[in-house]
Amino acid sequence: MTRSAYGRNPRWGLVACAIALAACLAACPGALAEIKEGDAFVEVKGTDFELDGKKFVFQGFNAYQLMEAAGDWGPVGKLMVRDIMRQAKENGLSVVRTFGFAGRLKKNALMTAPGEYNEKMLAALDEVLDQASKHDIRVVLVLENYWNTAVDKDPTHANGIEKYIRWEAAKSGKNLTTDDFWTNKNLREMYKDHVEFMLTRKNSVNGRVYKDDPTLFSVNLLNEPRCEECGKDLQKWIDEMSNFVRKIAPKVMRTVGEDGFYDAEFSDDEHLKANPGEWANTQGQDFVANHKGKDISYAAIHIWPDDWNHREVRFQHDWILQHVKDAELKLKKPFVIEEFGKTRDPGEPFDRRNRFLETAFLDAENNVLRGGAVAGTSWWNWYGRGDGRGDGYAIYSEDESTFAVINEFSGRLKKAAKNKDSKAKAFTQKEFDNLYGLLSSEGTVKTIAGAGGEPGFADGDAKRSKFNEPHGLALSADGKHLFVADKENHCIRMVNTETGRTSTVAGKEGEAGLVDGSVNEALFNMPVAVAAPGSGRFLLVADSGNNAVRRIDLDTGKVATFLEKETPYGWIGNPQGIACDETCEKVVLVDSGNSRVLDISRGKVKIVAGPEDKGWEKKGFQDGPASNASFSFPLNGAMSRDGSIAYIASNDNTAIRSVNLKTGEVSTLAGDGKDGKRDSNNIFKEPARFRWPMGVALTPNNEYLLVADQYNHRIRVVDTETGEVRTVAGWVQGFQDGGVIARDTGDADDFAAAMFNTPRGVAVHSGGDHLVVYVADSANHAIRKVQVSLKDKIGKSSKDACGKTGCIDDRNIVVRSKGN
Repeated sequence: MTRSAYGRNPRWGLVACAIALAACLAACPGALAEIKEGDAFVEVKGTDFELDGKKFVFQGFNAYQLMEAAGDWGPVGKLMVRDIMRQAKENGLSVVRTFGFAGRLKKNALMTAPGEYNEKMLAALDEVLDQASKHDIRVVLVLENYWNTAVDKDPTHANGIEKYIRWEAAKSGKNLTTDDFWTNKNLREMYKDHVEFMLTRKNSVNGRVYKDDPTLFSVNLLNEPRCEECGKDLQKWIDEMSNFVRKIAPKVMRTVGEDGFYDAEFSDDEHLKANPGEWANTQGQDFVANHKGKDISYAAIHIWPDDWNHREVRFQHDWILQHVKDAELKLKKPFVIEEFGKTRDPGEPFDRRNRFLETAFLDAENNVLRGGAVAGTSWWNWYGRGDGRGDGYAIYSEDESTFAVINEFSGRLKKAAKNKDSKAKAFTQKEFDNLYGLLSSEGTVKTIAGAGGEPGFADGDAKRSKFNEPHGLALSADGKHLFVADKENHCIRMVNTETGRTSTVAGKEGEAGLVDGSVNEALFNMPVAVAAPGSGRFLLVADSGNNAVRRIDLDTGKVATFLEKETPYGWIGNPQGIACDETCEKVVLVDSGNSRVLDISRGKVKIVAGPEDKGWEKKGFQDGPASNASFSFPLNGAMSRDGSIAYIASNDNTAIRSVNLKTGEVSTLAGDGKDGKRDSNNIFKEPARFRWPMGVALTPNNEYLLVADQYNHRIRVVDTETGEVRTVAGWVQGFQDGGVIARDTGDADDFAAAMFNTPRGVAVHSGGDHLVVYVADSANHAIRKVQVSLKDKIGKSSKDACGKTGCIDDRNIVVRSKGN
């Protein structure tokens, strides 16, 4: 994927850059070996690559911009290409993946019209291939791009497949979309003409025809193709084009160039669960189907934890293992981790990014030691000395600590491929699970109401009952009755926690309004939170659509408005949370739209923390006294039984905040304002993170705070004394009962971890380390029951894998070996 935005400053001047590069190259010896005309091509043998009859496992890199550098920067760009190739050789890298197209600016477009090419840019690509050859580095050439990455403002200019579409639309007068690229005959022929032109080009530097040059390791048909809900069209295109390329260049290997998603048209539910989200199910890509054809030489994937909102090393590990398994068992072809990387903000230490690289390398090394299908890796993306075009993913020649990691694993991968490290031994799956910190707690999850998983409205037993986006929960003191704010049904429901039977407390199915009176006649408008005193005699409801608080008297069956939207401090704005003490004498309202917390005890309003007015303009993330503290769209709250402290899920702050209700002092209990799903005591020694937390509930002894981490699809628990965070249930987005111990997704038959889909409400019964947690699983329209034992305090984590077998710690990652 092209992610550069010309974003690095200050940028070296071209003259200074040229001087530095020339001095470096003059001081360095030339390559010791080169690829010559007539040398052997790398080829496929089973699940391996072979070169001259020997197993070929490569450590490679992406440098997509090499043609642009050599063509746009003149002599300086050519020096930069040569410098990268030299450094690559020194670091043990043997394959570079680069783009065989250009044109982020109109002036450097490779193809200016159908069949018309910019000779300057073609000569630049010739230079790249020649320098790779001279440094014994093979090239993966990406023939075209799905993405339109043009950055100039010229409306006539585009690149990627968009340029073909615009040319054909102008000629035919048809309104075409990117999905037409796969089926339109003229567009397919334009692509074929381009491919044939490129592969039959004669290099102006060394005279070799591209298709006959053993420097060319393989081609990508197209970088990261997409076809929304038309995967079969994309598959036909892949079959047609891979066959076309094979006939033109039979010695050059072929792969697709895709992310590796699984598509609902081809794959079963177990594979779809591996996707980074449901959105990936309809992108048209299907890893197995797309790589199964006889004209596809090997399988490859891309990994983008940041772009896919899975910013943790465990997702990267699972993504690799799932695809390795398919490559070995279903495709029986070599497998390459073709793009992977991690963003690094300016000024941020390199450690975090380095560990993502290390763990991918470790997965590759471990598989090679096992004799598996992994045959190469290519990290993203190398920028040369003085190149200012990189974004957060950029790895620059000057990044010494990162290149130390790359250099180390290049050597280790070669040893693994040659089986020369006699002391090395592949990790077992159990050891990998321990290393990645997957096992966190013990317990079970089951659905007690809304078992069908579909939106609707029905009372009755668990199998018959239906909800429509249940949100806030409140539990009776004895734990036998669970009150549910059934948002889209505009009702308050009750679930018997022992039998699962559901009944309606107040409101009319699907009818929104603001009407007081009997529970049968009263109307609500999107109720989202509910609170109950220990006596169980009434309920308080945050009625968000009415910007009001309602009171349901369970003895008399009457509904009244407890607090209207107009207050001395302006209107209440979309209240999302309500909490009270043991008797509900002390009540706080989370005034979400105004980013503040209100004390509404006895129906009188006082500001606890946050702005007096115009809260929508005064959002922030500031701890301290009530007058200075700020929130950003807080969503829900929980209060201690004695009414002394409230905990607030501050959504946009992605943090859990605590408010001292006596002093108004606000502090952050957990989270640091950055979204993520990391627990405490992680391998990076970084703060625990959430992704837009919503529901919160406090255990009766005030020891633990349960959190519905809605967009991580998990239930988290926070130690209120230490702020340590642990995931107690949930793994990936889905709807499945089971254990709260997540087993590795690579073993589908044994994958029994419970799954949630956007949980938004929690309630908790019991206390200590044995908890019974109820969850409003909003997008699954269900009520779930979690029984979990936390065992040790959250701050204590297992280190089983360290010492004897090696571990991931705060400095490095090792396989079980003393010899490398």
